[in-house]
Amino acid sequence: MMKQMMHDCCGPDGEPDIDKMTAFMERHDRSSIFDVIGWALFFIWVGIAWLLGLSLGWGLLGVGFLTLGMQGLRYYYDVEVVGFWVFIGLAFVVAGFWELWSIAIPLAPVALIAVGIGLLVSYFASLLRGKKRLF
Repeated sequence: MMKQMMHDCCGPDGEPDIDKMTAFMERHDRSSIFDVIGWALFFIWVGIAWLLGLSLGWGLLGVGFLTLGMQGLRYYYDVEVVGFWVFIGLAFVVAGFWELWSIAIPLAPVALIAVGIGLLVSYFASLLRGKKRLF
């Protein structure tokens, strides 16, 4: 983080740039604010879902949409979007719909197969682009 801050806060001549420093600190402050708001909304949602006796599917959907919504707000306010949380949000949404629609096939094996296929496709795509060698 320190190296990134030094890179983001210096001008082309390598000297500290006050405007860049201020912008960096504002982004960092907004990031921690979004983290606190996101966790607070998560606990509120889980509490509401539990009190109302909502099904697991609705609970998962709520968490997924909440997670994706927070990443959307981070993007909108020019704060770093964390790809991991986008993936987790999508996984919660898929799991929620899977549960609500009572799909007979278990989700875990399907997810493992999808991850494996995704890894293979990614590897072979990098081979085609010339970024990796086969052996």
